[in-house]
Amino acid sequence: MQIILCATQRSGSTMIIEDMLNTGVLGNPEEWFIPWDPAKTHINWQEDLVGVKRRASGENGVMAIKVMANQLYNVDTCLAEAYPAQQGAEFGHFASAFHGASWIRIIRCDTVSQAISRLMAQQTGINHATARPEDEHFAGNLARGYDTNYNNKTKYRYEILLNYVTAIVLENLAWDRFFASHNITPVELIYEDIVKDTDMAYLDVIAGQIGLEGELKRQPRKMVKMGNNRNREWRDRFFQEAAANRFLPTNSTF
Repeated sequence: MQIILCATQRSGSTMIIEDMLNTGVLGNPEEWFIPWDPAKTHINWQEDLVGVKRRASGENGVMAIKVMANQLYNVDTCLAEAYPAQQGAEFGHFASAFHGASWIRIIRCDTVSQAISRLMAQQTGINHATARPEDEHFAGNLARGYDTNYNNKTKYRYEILLNYVTAIVLENLAWDRFFASHNITPVELIYEDIVKDTDMAYLDVIAGQIGLEGELKRQPRKMVKMGNNRNREWRDRFFQEAAANRFLPTNSTF
């Protein structure tokens, strides 16, 4: 039983991972492909994939891996020699390596807020926060205990945000093309819906995809949402500035 979480950076995927890990039966869905790089020619990637699948599997045999769109090229290239690809298919070696898996796509509808979250994380070095300082957590770049002033010194940058918005759109198009070229219809988890799903009913949807029966254990999340008034102010400012620039970079000649 294999679960592939297909996401983009700052789409809420770490929140979903926390919920899945807390069930104890939905694998270990980390970003296992972060270190994969085809420039590392001394590595046997087929053997490394065996290790990834082992580490991503729980005691019940369920395997779960999170893959970001900006990791697809490296992973596909590394797997090219070991896994044949259908001609013309997008990232076909990657698809071949996980043939028969259950595909779960994580989408954040508010692309501008997602871009702002990326810029905030880049400037603060903080990607995630727990509610209390004493909370242990697996996430990287973690602030233990949420401070509402954590992003007070961040600086608004229109051009960078525009680049991030463009990147997110292209990353989502990459997933669109991947699924279309392999006739895959993934289960879609919408970030904006998940944060309001207090019963975590979406976990039952994931379990149903792999035929896992029985009541799933739920636990309150230790992670908290980091967006605050500064995020909302930047969002309004970005839309105003984007409109004034015809949704192009400043001083564009187009």
